[in-house]
Amino acid sequence: MENICKIIENEFKNIIKDLSTLISIKTIENIGENGTPFGSENKKALEFIIEKAKEFGIKYKNLDDYLCWLEIGKGNEMIGIPVHLDVVPEGEGWETEPFKLEEKDGYFYGRGVVDNKGPAIMMLYILKFLKENEKLHKRVRVIFGTNEETGMKCIKYYLDKKEEVPIMGFTPDALYPVVIGEKGRLHIKIFKNLKIEKEKEYLKFIGGKKSNVVPDYAECSVYNYENNNKKQLNLNYKGAACHASTPEKGINAITELIKIILLNKGRVIQNIEILEKINKLVTEEENEGLYKISEKFGKLTLNIGILSIDEKKFTSEIDIRYPEVISEQEIKEYLQSFFGNGYEIKILNSKPLHYVEENSIIVNKLLNTLTQLKIILEEKPMIIGGGTYASYFDNMVGFGPKYQNIRTGGHGKNENISKEEFKKNLFIYYNAILELCK
Repeated sequence: MENICKIIENEFKNIIKDLSTLISIKTIENIGENGTPFGSENKKALEFIIEKAKEFGIKYKNLDDYLCWLEIGKGNEMIGIPVHLDVVPEGEGWETEPFKLEEKDGYFYGRGVVDNKGPAIMMLYILKFLKENEKLHKRVRVIFGTNEETGMKCIKYYLDKKEEVPIMGFTPDALYPVVIGEKGRLHIKIFKNLKIEKEKEYLKFIGGKKSNVVPDYAECSVYNYENNNKKQLNLNYKGAACHASTPEKGINAITELIKIILLNKGRVIQNIEILEKINKLVTEEENEGLYKISEKFGKLTLNIGILSIDEKKFTSEIDIRYPEVISEQEIKEYLQSFFGNGYEIKILNSKPLHYVEENSIIVNKLLNTLTQLKIILEEKPMIIGGGTYASYFDNMVGFGPKYQNIRTGGHGKNENISKEEFKKNLFIYYNAILELCK
C-alpha cells in the first residue's frame, strides 16, 4: 500500500495537468457536428485519451468516435469499468471558470471534475500504475463514453457492436460504499402546435437547457399586457441547479416562475392553460397514479428540465426516475391522458431499472476493499435515482467517488472535489481493481 501512495504522489502533478486539459474540452452534446456522433469536442476528448494510451503503451480501441476502451492484463476474464467524458451545461452562478480547472483552498473546481472527467483521469492513470507495477490474472478494461448525460447511446453502441461484456465491474460515477440499484429513467418530450391572436394578451416562456438538470433560470414575457399592444410584462426567476435524480435538492426556476404567473388568475392570457397543466403535473398530491412509491426503490421523481412557449409551439422536456411498481408504458399513457388531445408525448431516451443482489461477489469484494483500507462508512449499499452505465451490465455497480453527506456541485454550479479526496479515490480504486482481479 505504501508503494502505491508514493506512486500517486510522484505522478500527481501529471495527473492534474491531464485533468486540466480534459476539463478545458467543452464536451457538451452536439449531435452530428462535423460528422461526429456527439460533437467535435466529445471526439477531441476521446482523441486525448487515446493519445495518452499510446504514451503509456496501453492497448486501445476507438469505436467510431462513440467511445473508446483501454485494456491491460491477461486472462480469459475481463473486469469492466465504464466512465464518461461528456458533461452537462455549466449553468449560472459559478465562482470560477467552469471549463478551466482551478485549485482553491484545497479543492479542485471545474465542470466534470467529479462527474465524470475526474474519475476518468483517475482510471487512465490507475491503468498505467497497474501495468507498471502488478501482475494481473484478469484483464481490466476501462470504457470511455461520450454520451452518458444525454441518452447513453455510446454504451448501447458498444453492446450493439458485440464488444466483450465484462464478468463484473463498477463505474466510478456514483456514491460510496456501493450503489446496487438504479431507478428506471425516461427522457420525455411533450409538444403541441399553437395559434394565437396577436392583438390580445399572450405569453412567451423559456427555461432550462437539459432534461436531467434542475433548471436554474427561466423567463417569461406577457405581450399586450392589460390589452395594450404597447405594453409588455417581463418576468424572470433564478433558481438553483442540481441533478434531476434528486430534484428536491435544487430550486426549479421553471416551476417557481409558473407559480408566480398563475397568481394572476383573473387575467385572460392566451395559452396560460399550458402553465396550469405543468403546475398541476408537478403537484404530487393531484397525481397519485403517477408518483408511485416502492419500499425498495423509493418514489417516482419528475423534473421539468426544459420548457418553451412561443407564438407557434409549446415544447417541454422532462426527466422521470421511476421504481419497479410502474412501467414505462404506464407512465406514457398517464401523461397522454393528463395532457389530452393535441399534445404529443414522445420518449426520447430510456434506461432500464438495475439491481444487483447485496450478497453478490462484486458487492462483497468492493466492501471488503473499503474494510481492508480502514474506510468505515455508516451507509449501507444503496439504490439511487441517478442513472449510470452500470444499468447496461450484469454484476456491475456504482462505486464512489462521492459520499452521501458531501455536496460536490455535480450538475450544478461550482462542481468540486478536495485534493485529498482525489488522491484517496486513486488509492481506493487501485486496490479495488486488485481485489477484483484475485
